[in-house]
Amino acid sequence: MAETAHSRFQHVYTIVRFDFPVDQDYPENSVAIVKVLSSKMLAKKELSRLCKLNAAKGCRYEMRITRLVP
Repeated sequence: MAETAHSRFQHVYTIVRFDFPVDQDYPENSVAIVKVLSSKMLAKKELSRLCKLNAAKGCRYEMRITRLVP
């Protein structure tokens, strides 16, 4: 998704956790939205913190941009 401002909705930044190995019977249980932040800078800091904190736990964190619909 492009980061250019949307005319109607505010951009927010989600931190998504992927747990490995993926549950083959219920793969949806291996993905979770951990946090949603309104600042890209804060989201990057939190992403870095979570990656370091949980590096040995078999999970990976990613940041994605989306839109807030009130």
